[in-house]
Amino acid sequence: MERASLHHHHKHRHPDDSEIFKQQSLGAIRRRKIISRVLFTVLSIVAACIVAFIAWSVIYDK
Repeated sequence: MERASLHHHHKHRHPDDSEIFKQQSLGAIRRRKIISRVLFTVLSIVAACIVAFIAWSVIYDK
């Protein structure tokens, strides 16, 4: 039993520089995708509000 514990491999190994760079790059890509989705949603809502306001002002301007 003791010999088995001596040869136990750790799941959490220390990543080298290339692994850290890869993880940071993947994180940056994920952040960029999230930001672009949020920005697209916000700008779509703003555009819809502008169109609705223009339609409202044209209809009720009479």
